[in-house]
Amino acid sequence: MARISDPFKDTIDGHTRLLGVIGDPIHHSLSPVMHNLACAQLGLNIRYLPFHLAQKELEVGVQGLRALGVMGFNATIPHKEALVPLMDELDPMARMIGAVNTVTILPDGRLKGFNTDAYGFMTALRERFDNPLDSLEIVVLGAGGATRAVLAGLLEAGAKRIVLVNRTYARAVALAEQFTTDYPNALISPQEWSAVNSFLHGCQLLINTTSLGLEGTASHTLELARLPETALVYDIVYPMTPLLMAAKVRGLMVENGLGMLIHQGAKAFEIWTGQKMDVEAVRIYVQKIIHDREESPQEPLANELLGVQKMR
Repeated sequence: MARISDPFKDTIDGHTRLLGVIGDPIHHSLSPVMHNLACAQLGLNIRYLPFHLAQKELEVGVQGLRALGVMGFNATIPHKEALVPLMDELDPMARMIGAVNTVTILPDGRLKGFNTDAYGFMTALRERFDNPLDSLEIVVLGAGGATRAVLAGLLEAGAKRIVLVNRTYARAVALAEQFTTDYPNALISPQEWSAVNSFLHGCQLLINTTSLGLEGTASHTLELARLPETALVYDIVYPMTPLLMAAKVRGLMVENGLGMLIHQGAKAFEIWTGQKMDVEAVRIYVQKIIHDREESPQEPLANELLGVQKMR
């Protein structure tokens, strides 16, 4: 087991570089925990800070980070999509998803935007589920920003048949049409929420990208008994949700969004520093932080991937 270090034990000096994360709200973010631990373990003179930035102040805030010589920053709700037109250069994945969650400030001051959410999702998925995606029946719940990253990851990895279910049917249709244009060999079928259970019999991978799993609504609506015994239920919320607990009771494989969060952060860390984050050490440390927050009635349980909070 990797040794867990104190991320703040070293002295900050005149050579210390800065990274950070912007969002509104931001106090709940686990990203500073992850990145400061990684910097400490690698002996990097870098600190990662949370910056509360209101949506109306996004442009001036980004200009300020650039003026201060910050190396780069992550973005969470509500800034991912709004960052796109502010970038001087976009990574192809960020351009396709239409959202930026990682920005690097180049030596000449230009801003390059990336989206590491699709990478984070797929890397976490492959840790638990190595079936070839081109032969699977996949059901995805949702049609929001997180859904776009999940679809991009699945389609890039070779998925051919995806049922896209959303409460607002028109959004599912629009999203399916966009990705069908980008991936003409894939069949993406938008469906009304009321029809979801009819697609579970052959579903081998059920992915929830909505807040319904957190609220418990999905576990009551979905007839999980229809899923094959070998199916995986993946909820990008973390830690465990009523949906995942209901699936686990039925003996199904389950995966929450913590792995996606850590792996998207690891990819961003590599973009900025050129070095690998010790993912397992970070996982252990973050799990402890989550446990401590669950035990505290004052601490919110928040999910950066969806931008939703659960207050106790």
